Formats: sequence, C-alpha cells, structure tokens
Amino acid sequence: MAAARPDTPVGPRPAFLRRLVQPGSRRWVELIRNLAVRDVETRYKHSLLGLYWALINPLVMALIYSFLFGTIFHASSKPIPYVVFLLTGLTFWNLFNNGVMSATVSITGNAQLLAKLYFPRVVLPTAAVLARLIDFAFSFVVLLVFIAAYRVPLHWSFLFLPLVLVPQIVFTLGVSFLTAALNVLYRDMNQLIGLFLMLWMYLTPVMYPASNLPPDLQAVMFLNPMGNFIEMERDLLFVGHIGHPSYIWTVLVWTVFVYALGLRVFKRIEPLFAEVM
Repeated sequence: MAAARPDTPVGPRPAFLRRLVQPGSRRWVELIRNLAVRDVETRYKHSLLGLYWALINPLVMALIYSFLFGTIFHASSKPIPYVVFLLTGLTFWNLFNNGVMSATVSITGNAQLLAKLYFPRVVLPTAAVLARLIDFAFSFVVLLVFIAAYRVPLHWSFLFLPLVLVPQIVFTLGVSFLTAALNVLYRDMNQLIGLFLMLWMYLTPVMYPASNLPPDLQAVMFLNPMGNFIEMERDLLFVGHIGHPSYIWTVLVWTVFVYALGLRVFKRIEPLFAEVM
C-alpha cells in the first residue's frame, strides 16, 4: 500500500477551509482574508473589552511616552503638539511592529492546521500581517480625534497616504516571511525579534523629529526604511508634501529587496517545516 502523502488532510476541516483548499489564486486570496478575520476574532473574542483594546493600547502608549519624553525630557516637535507627533509615529510604527510579531509565530502557532491541510504556507504570515490592518484602522481613528482636539491642520495630501502604506505593508511582509521561517527552525526567534524591534523603534524617529538629530545621524537614518516611511507619512499629514523626495526611491528599493529576500528564504526553508514541526 502506498504511503499517504504528508499533506493529505486528516480529521475534520473547518467549513470555510473545506471550500478554500482547492488550487487557484482566487482561493488563496479568499483563504488569506478568512484567516485574517479569524485571527482578529481569536485575538479579541474572550477579552473583556474586545476590539476596544485596539483603541486603548495606542492611546495609553502615547500618553505614557508623551509624559516621559514631552514632560520630563522636554522633547520638542513644534509646531505639532508633541502628543500628536508621538501618536502619529506610534500608529504607523505599530502597524509594522505588530504585523511582524504576529507573523513570526504564525507558522508554529498553526501546526495542527498545517498537518491537516495543504495550502501555500506563505498564506499564514500574510494573513497575520493583514489582520493588523484592523488594529491600525482603530489606531488611526484615535489619531484623527487627537488631531481634531489639538486643532492641528490636516493637509489634503493625507489622501495619498495609501501610496506610502502599501509599500510599508509589502516591506512588513518581506520581514515577516523571513522571521516566520526562521522561527520554525529556532524557537527563540520570537524573543529575539521582540528585542530587535524595540531597538529598531528607538533608532527610528517615532518619538523624536529626525530634524533634531545631528547631520551625521540624519544621514544614517536615511538608510532606515521605517524611518523614511514614518517621515513621509507625517509629511503627508501635516506638511502637505514629502520633505525629502529621495525617501521615495530609498523605500522602494528597500521594499523590493526585503520582500524578495524574505520570500526566497521562506521558500528555501518551507520544505523543512514538516520535519521540524
């Protein structure tokens, strides 16, 4: 008797997955959407405040950092009120940070699903990243409320934010493919990535304006893709144009390179998933 293929489904399948495991790109897109929705529902289903945590977390972080850096260390972000400046940086940074952290454990956290069904494994980190767009939407609402409360002029150029957000999401996917694959081989990768992202945040102008840095450090920050993304997003919200157009080419190069590298590494390690898990 021929041995069963390792990808042969066993056990009961969730109803929506039974419809989606057939080949075809449309099926995979629908699978990503359903897994992203399931991720959000699972995250908030049994919590006391549910989706309100997506509002509370960025608000509390902004108030704490605003008190620490704005009141104690007298950080300045004129003419933008510091709390608005900080909340803007945290909103766009958390989209990246939370996406990478969720995607890092997306493969190891779905071992049972992988044993029952065959589908492209890259679907899992992709769904994990896209699920964080729900959190981002709530955080962005909080940001708009603060902008209105502090009467900060909002330029019409904010309508072009999606042109920066899309490359940022693609960049996040590239990093996430890399960390998700490596986390299968090295289970302490999750803790390592958490420390790395914390360091990366402090090296990114989330809590301070890049213009406050010495010229040499500004040149170094130019090489930081997340710094470029956040600077452009702030410019579109409050300045009306991108202050450094060269950032556009920098982030595009970084986005293509990181996405291609992350996907290549993921595909190279993917055959080992069944052995390791």
